[in-house]
Amino acid sequence: MLEKTGRRWLRVIHIVFIASLLGGLISILIINQLSNMDAQQIFVANFTIYTLFNTIITYSFYGVVSTGLVYSVFTQWGLTRHWWIIGKWVGTLSLFALVWIWLGPAANGMVALSDVGLPNFDALTEYVDFKKSLTTVILVAFTIMCCLITITIFRPWGQRDQRYELRRATILFLTGFGVIVSIAFGVMGYLDLEKYRSLEIAEPDLSQLPDGTYQGAETYAGFTYALECEIKDHTITEVRILENRDSPYARYAEGIVSRILAKQSPNVAGITGATTTSKCLMKALESALEGAD
Repeated sequence: MLEKTGRRWLRVIHIVFIASLLGGLISILIINQLSNMDAQQIFVANFTIYTLFNTIITYSFYGVVSTGLVYSVFTQWGLTRHWWIIGKWVGTLSLFALVWIWLGPAANGMVALSDVGLPNFDALTEYVDFKKSLTTVILVAFTIMCCLITITIFRPWGQRDQRYELRRATILFLTGFGVIVSIAFGVMGYLDLEKYRSLEIAEPDLSQLPDGTYQGAETYAGFTYALECEIKDHTITEVRILENRDSPYARYAEGIVSRILAKQSPNVAGITGATTTSKCLMKALESALEGAD
């Protein structure tokens, strides 16, 4: 059990994480309401939202959950001993689902579409839908957080009748095992992605390539990315995507085609929010051009 000083410090840290989470959500909401911006300013605004989500929101949420769990386990309140604590965990899980199922994809989609440049009406419509969704999600998240804070202050439900309460050692073992497994998979996935994203893309000498149509492919994580390109007068005149992963982010990554044609090279900047798929398509083009030698 935590001593009085330990409980006090834990509450302070818990409140700091809550304040950080609220501040991040408010910042995203304010930025999302900005208008009358040019294309570059729109991308910067969305990149800021994207960064806030992947740093402040993500780490603050983990901090809130971790400190709340420690406080429940190492004080007299327990994890399931009181109805109001169970209510808080239900609300917290609801908030988690809301943020990672709707807020994250909206932020990711907005930054990807603005990086591509909203090339057509369909992209603009999708972008506007993401903006509306993001605002709605944040307002709902605020409502849930206000309910959680109210429950914490007033503790409206008492202790529940129960025949069995999980022992502290059991809770710690299950939680620790889950955290370790989650971190291990997260780190391995992150390192794998970073390794792939940092791969260098060769720049074939187009002056040495004969005219023709060439195809290339790249396989990553069980998906195949294939394209073909037209070479005429030592110039890449057209790039066509033949096979791509079936997801919005993979579709956003196809925005690199215009960059490839402008730079006349497979080595271009990837689409923010779809960087891994962008790299796969670049590698596929690199393979096609190398096969043209």
